[in-house]
Amino acid sequence: MIRDKVKLANKTGLNTRSAKEMNEVYQGVPVSKGIVIGKVYKYLKEELIIEDYPISEEEVLTELEKLEEARQRANRFLKEIKEKAASELGSEETKIFDAHISMLNDPVVYGEMKDLIKKEKINAGAAVKKAIQRITDKFSRMDNEYFKERIKDIQDVGNHLLRALTGEITSLQNLPEDSIILAEDLTPSEIALIDKDRLKGLILSKGGKTSHTVIMARGLMLPVIVNVEGILDKVGHGERVILDALSGEIVVEPDRELLDKYREKINKYYRRQQKLFRLKDKSATTIDGFTIGLSANIGTDEELRGVLEVNSEGIGLFRSEFLYMNTEELPDEEKQFKVYREVVEEMAGKPVIIRTLDTGGDKGLPGLELPDELNPFLGWRAIRISLERRDIFKTQLKALLRARYYGNLKIMFPLISSLEELREAKRILKEVKGELDRAGIPYDPDIEVGMMVEVPAAAILADIFAREVDFFSIGTNDLIQYIVAVDRTNDKIANLNTPYHPAVLRVIKEVVEAAYRAGIWVGICGEAGGDSLLTPFFIGLGVNELSMSVGAILEIKDVVRQLKREECKGIVEDVLKLSTAEEVKEYLTEVRKKKSYEI
Repeated sequence: MIRDKVKLANKTGLNTRSAKEMNEVYQGVPVSKGIVIGKVYKYLKEELIIEDYPISEEEVLTELEKLEEARQRANRFLKEIKEKAASELGSEETKIFDAHISMLNDPVVYGEMKDLIKKEKINAGAAVKKAIQRITDKFSRMDNEYFKERIKDIQDVGNHLLRALTGEITSLQNLPEDSIILAEDLTPSEIALIDKDRLKGLILSKGGKTSHTVIMARGLMLPVIVNVEGILDKVGHGERVILDALSGEIVVEPDRELLDKYREKINKYYRRQQKLFRLKDKSATTIDGFTIGLSANIGTDEELRGVLEVNSEGIGLFRSEFLYMNTEELPDEEKQFKVYREVVEEMAGKPVIIRTLDTGGDKGLPGLELPDELNPFLGWRAIRISLERRDIFKTQLKALLRARYYGNLKIMFPLISSLEELREAKRILKEVKGELDRAGIPYDPDIEVGMMVEVPAAAILADIFAREVDFFSIGTNDLIQYIVAVDRTNDKIANLNTPYHPAVLRVIKEVVEAAYRAGIWVGICGEAGGDSLLTPFFIGLGVNELSMSVGAILEIKDVVRQLKREECKGIVEDVLKLSTAEEVKEYLTEVRKKKSYEI
């Protein structure tokens, strides 16, 4: 008797309301830019219900065979998806499906499913659900957005296996023309099989900036808005919407006047994008000849395509911890070396600054047990972990040194707060060089070493630290929270977490001047680096490099090319006289209006 049952929910969710107010507006978070007009294709996920039931000892072998057959079917399906994605997206995005295939065949996860069948005497579907739930529970306990986004990948893999068990492997296909998908969320597998010629954009009631779905959407240049509250219940299938992924607004059933207004806005936006793209081979140089480097912040090698497309002058921050987050075990030297080498070779001589492991705080790792702390941002994190877990630190340093042999790689230490920490990190680096020498492993010993300035103690002692390193990179995200005493993950006090705070700007000025006196270069690698309002301030200070998300590089370059360094020095003087963050923001907004440069 077959006891596994499947229940499919209505996929389209047709709207049953008889009347609709025109020009109704919803607000969300824009995560992939663009403006489009289309019709809602409302997609409610198929609800898959698998019955759990006990089995006898005699049925164990049958359930194990069912599990193995399902795994093979799911493997074939994922490989088909990967091949389709490769033809439309390229090799970088298909790594998402490599990861899903790897999860599906992971011996630990798959072994746990088999053990559950054998030891707990439960059916194959129940074993799959229980094993996947254990992993997602573990990741959900980590206060880290990256891991929360990976939960969706794990659940996607689990659903593939469950559907393979029931013979119900399906996907989102056959869209009408000019569709804007409205859903709670989508998986990479669902996006990969959509007819992209018919898809204009995505509206998700959930979702996050670091999800693989968003990464794929960006690669397809699809406008996407996530975290749109209430829209899934109130907007129906087939309704016309304007999706403005610049402002984060969705307008439902716009009238003719508003449609005409937005069509002109769309034309203006795409003219602007074409204009910006023509700047990709030009330098970020002011009218009076001051050049500032514009580099990219990235977290994975998947983001390299965008870096190359905008012809970024380098990678100002490679967050190496994301390499550790993609696996249940800490990555070994060879795995890290391969990734670092690929990145520096792709950048073809341009500088690549790789930050050593920066975990703790809001970033946990599956392969590293972190203590429960009342104040994790003030606790065991970043360089403090590396100096205590030297096995992990030395493995990473060896991989970095070896990769330096193939390109312009620089090492950066995070969260340095004392000279003792910095000197110990440098001593361990020297020790690792000796170990590579004795092993006869090729590497380039001539490597620049810098540090993040993100702790008030480091900023105050910047003149002393500057004599010990080759460069500073000011991490504004942490620097702001430590100066203003604001947890940057706490939404309740998010308004206090601002780069316009006069204390923050004064500290940045002192750090830049200390770097100049010591003859080293200094960059900004926090989110403030991509804030166009602050660009004149940084130009006036003489910052050597701004590092930001890839999507902001051409916009900031355009702003730089419309400024004069001498005028920006005056802006710095004016800003430093102001007393509140609100005054600073208002002043810089007025500067933009007077200069009349577009953003």
